[in-house]
Amino acid sequence: MTGPLSSVQRPARPRMPSLIVVGAIFLILGALDIWRGIAPLFTSGHMATDDAEVLAIGIAAIVGGIGVLRGMNWARWLLAVWATFHVAISVGQPKQFVAHLVIFGGIVYLLFRRRASGYFVR
Repeated sequence: MTGPLSSVQRPARPRMPSLIVVGAIFLILGALDIWRGIAPLFTSGHMATDDAEVLAIGIAAIVGGIGVLRGMNWARWLLAVWATFHVAISVGQPKQFVAHLVIFGGIVYLLFRRRASGYFVR
């Protein structure tokens, strides 16, 4: 006899190694941002407004990375906004701007290309 949940079959999602890598990258970036956001607590005992913003950005990256790994459609939009924000804040610094534009442009391409649509749950 099978359990009640076994009669409900989920459609198989295609494995997308590139999206697994994107999710993992955002988990790592989020962890680094969280560390940069809370590190001042250990050195000076308080967080500045900038530190709280870095912490929030890190949390968003981790939430988005987990969401992408789970195939959630909203997560790719969150990461697209995250990437756009990073490109925007580097506008005044040409080298960082170009680096962010190229790196995050590639990531956004991977998240929104036609092949990726089947991976994400609507």
